[in-house]
Amino acid sequence: MKITPKQSQGLKARIRSAAEQLDVPAGMLWGLPQLMLDGDGQLLVECHRGIVEYGPQRIRIAAKGMTVEVSGCDLHLTAMDRDNIRIRGRIDGVAYLDRE
Repeated sequence: MKITPKQSQGLKARIRSAAEQLDVPAGMLWGLPQLMLDGDGQLLVECHRGIVEYGPQRIRIAAKGMTVEVSGCDLHLTAMDRDNIRIRGRIDGVAYLDRE
């Protein structure tokens, strides 16, 4: 079954409306990554699809429709499961790459 552009817009509007009513970010309903930065020393990434690159100065994380790049110093994973990744170290930047 193919969805027309008009149907797609209607679906997106309904999802945004549902997100507002549930008081959750709309991206969460789409499966997009959710990032929570605690100062410059800790980052929690929810809804990831795995590690693409791992090193003390850069960690790249696959996510739906993009790659999340974390840059800094002494970066390391402190926890990882199928849904969440927790990164610690001095975080200098977070960027979204290869967005669809």
